[in-house]
Amino acid sequence: MYSALGSLAVPCILCFLFGILMFVVEMFTPGFGVAGGLGILSFAAIIVMQFLANSVTAALIVTAVLVLLLAIIIVLFIRSFQKGALSRSRIVNTTAVEGDSSPVNKERGMDLVGKTGTAVTALRPAGIAEIDGVRMNVSTYGNFIDPGKEVVVAAVEGLNVFVK
Repeated sequence: MYSALGSLAVPCILCFLFGILMFVVEMFTPGFGVAGGLGILSFAAIIVMQFLANSVTAALIVTAVLVLLLAIIIVLFIRSFQKGALSRSRIVNTTAVEGDSSPVNKERGMDLVGKTGTAVTALRPAGIAEIDGVRMNVSTYGNFIDPGKEVVVAAVEGLNVFVK
């Protein structure tokens, strides 16, 4: 492998290892891609070194090898997340959340029609009202309602609660 990379074999190998390390760091840290960008720049440096030191053919071969190795690494990493050791680690959330995502479900929505409550915020036309001790997002039919005013649930359509 050293002869294929020419006189820049050691810097190319170091750049490759640094690039792989930066991609691994990018996968495990939140942020906006600094480590991934450094990994990409490291791989670009390998290609430029090969282009300048050897030939266009050597740069194309190195590019093809880098793309192939990255594809294999990504496939193995994704497979490990799905079925391997990473799927059983603490970084993968496997707990299921049970329950409704909203205080208004189909049965509760029909129970709300006709109930009265109080506007917590200004309804212009949407805002928050407290109905039966539960704060929820509500909408009017285009009317402005001041905070503290009494509201009556007129209709429930899906997750939308309409008051007047």
